[in-house]
Amino acid sequence: KVDINSVINVKFSNGVMASMTVSGNCAKSGSHACFIFEKGSVEINGWNGTWIRIFDRNGRRKYPQITEQPQTPDDNFIDAILGRAGPRTTPYNGIVQSQLMDSIYESQRTGKPARPKGP
Repeated sequence: KVDINSVINVKFSNGVMASMTVSGNCAKSGSHACFIFEKGSVEINGWNGTWIRIFDRNGRRKYPQITEQPQTPDDNFIDAILGRAGPRTTPYNGIVQSQLMDSIYESQRTGKPARPKGP
């Protein structure tokens, strides 16, 4: 089984709240990550990171849209395996992601908030 659509609410140890929505079967052109802060927001193309938009708290774009063609995570993974580039992430990030997913599944199973186990 694969999680295709889900919504997760997370409260980090520093008190910051996050709501994450996964829409695995949404239209490709509509997918993005949005980070909302006290003084503005940042939107990032969720499929390949080819654009980034930064807004002030009133919704006005603060800077021109960044549209450089960065290396995709898949490209970086392949290049790292072939020795052409260093990985853009570390095994630690994978461990933290796994701990978060374990907590999400525990919370779903028990119906109660769950804390990640580990470092």
